[in-house]
Amino acid sequence: MSLSTMIGAPHSPPQFPARGFGASRRSAARPSLLRFIAALPFRNYTGRDALVWVEFGMAALLNRELEAQQALSVLPLVDVVSALKGAGDGPPGARAIEQVRALGARTVIAAQVHSHENGFELRYELHGEMSLADSSPLRGGDLTQLTIALGQKLARELVDEEPARVVVDTFANEAFTRAMHAAREQRYQVARDYLQVCVASQPHALEIDVEHVESLAAIEHPETAPTAQRLLARAAASADVATQARVLRALAAYHRALENNELARTLIHQALTLLETNGDEKLKAAVLLERCELAIADREFELAQSIGRRVLAAAQGGDHDRLTAQCLRQKGVIAHLRGQAAPALEILHRSAQLSRTPHPQHADLARSLYQIAIVYRDAGRMREAALAIDEAVDCAKLAGTPVRHALTLAFQLTVHSYAGNPAVADAAQATLASASMQQSRAGRFLSQLTDAWLHWRGGRIDDALQRMGQVRKLGREARHFWLSFAITMNTGMAIAGGRYDLARELITEIEANRRFYEGTCLYGSATFFKAALAHARGDRQQAWRGLRETMAVAPVGIVRSNACLAAAWLACEDRALPEVRGWLDQVPAWTAEHPNGIMALARYNFEQGNWAAAAELQARYVDRWPADEVTLYQRRLLHDYREAMRTGRAFAIPRLPHLLTLRF
Repeated sequence: MSLSTMIGAPHSPPQFPARGFGASRRSAARPSLLRFIAALPFRNYTGRDALVWVEFGMAALLNRELEAQQALSVLPLVDVVSALKGAGDGPPGARAIEQVRALGARTVIAAQVHSHENGFELRYELHGEMSLADSSPLRGGDLTQLTIALGQKLARELVDEEPARVVVDTFANEAFTRAMHAAREQRYQVARDYLQVCVASQPHALEIDVEHVESLAAIEHPETAPTAQRLLARAAASADVATQARVLRALAAYHRALENNELARTLIHQALTLLETNGDEKLKAAVLLERCELAIADREFELAQSIGRRVLAAAQGGDHDRLTAQCLRQKGVIAHLRGQAAPALEILHRSAQLSRTPHPQHADLARSLYQIAIVYRDAGRMREAALAIDEAVDCAKLAGTPVRHALTLAFQLTVHSYAGNPAVADAAQATLASASMQQSRAGRFLSQLTDAWLHWRGGRIDDALQRMGQVRKLGREARHFWLSFAITMNTGMAIAGGRYDLARELITEIEANRRFYEGTCLYGSATFFKAALAHARGDRQQAWRGLRETMAVAPVGIVRSNACLAAAWLACEDRALPEVRGWLDQVPAWTAEHPNGIMALARYNFEQGNWAAAAELQARYVDRWPADEVTLYQRRLLHDYREAMRTGRAFAIPRLPHLLTLRF
């Protein structure tokens, strides 16, 4: 970070919007005094990368608090940083403190920020001529308020009297500028942290409060609803329609993320009613986009497409690239859900490209890339899925949106696990299990889900089923996640673990939610698992009927792909080879990149008498994937293929106890 961009360095005149912020009031010029005190850049030990601004931002805020005391003179932060650069890299040590003192500071303040429960702990030390009677750390949930409290505490202990505080808008102006820059790039956690500073300095500035509510909603902060309600009351009192609509839209997005869809619909209706005569077409389009998200979640695709066409026309007519990118993403999601993989990829890539320029829209980009990764995974294109999901994780982390970050991490884990990259999968699981992730409902749900999945992958089926019991309980409050991917995982796991009553119960639940699946690429899940259950119970004829029915009703997508691979394997076991090639040809990428596809193709080659090719394919899987994720059966297959090559004769391969593709 260059010195010219730091908070506390010289900067341009105030850039606050006309409404909300008053004119700056500067303190009277003070006579030149010896600089007695200096604050070092704060050290951030929270582990939160989004708090990178703490280092200079909070040091500058502390300086402002101390400068308000006429009896203290504070060394400018830019001079402190220049002195530290000469002291080398790393945390400031004794040499660095002496260099700062050499500039005229008789006392140097060193502060550290640590995580504490759901908030922060601010620790501090004084070096030099002055000392504190009480240096116990300060704790709380608002780092800005903690820093202000530290400044006031130091002022009380370091001077005999406490003069009236001088109102300083310069720092708040810089914070607002940075908040707007972060919000423009959809780095909502950073924007929210800067806006906290602005709200503390100007508690009644309407524009700042609106931006603050929007950033709170974007990161699903629990203070969103009460803060928004207070702001709505103020906006209604002043008949500010645009502000009311913006707050209602943000509040609707917050409740939609929490799956309070009925309330979100009501809020959107209120916003659209307010905007009927407002004329702000861009704001109307933004509100309509929220309604479109709800329509997709409720599988009202015709309504979603109708809204999308209206918004897209308005966005392209007004040259609003962000709205256009969001519309295209929604259009791509619908295409994928309807089994139209090729157009979905084309549309989603266009959306992602628009979200990258002229500056990245991290939240939008994370959502588009996540969806692109899903489409690639459903097609068995694991390498491209891995590239997309890795970038999606980075974008979601920068955006500071906990639900999206958790979703991308969970999908990154499964993609890289199937792609044979255990280090990436382990890192994703470690992040999901971290304390910060456990603070959100999505983080708790997804970390439990992936933990269960990893136990299943490692052959610890009983432990996996035990963990899935907790996931199912959490799924009562996360219905969309549960129905989208968790219930199918639990059903496959129950069949693999011989829990057939549980499997039937879960299949019944899938059928009871038919409307959620009908018309989507997930349709046919219940039929597939009925076939899998019949197979596990020894009814091979019923299993075949179920698989053929699945392939007849399921659109192109994950369910159909798994049914094709399962049928190909069964046909190999039954020596019904003429049909196998046709099923494998429907999933070419799976047979090249996915473990299940590689196994199916190897088995087909073995049954065809091409034992060398079978052994080579099976060895690719067994040798590449982690040892604890390769079962004894899979190793036995490799041994048998090689034995056939060695002896020159074929022999019967033991049958799988369950369908090849239970793990979606």
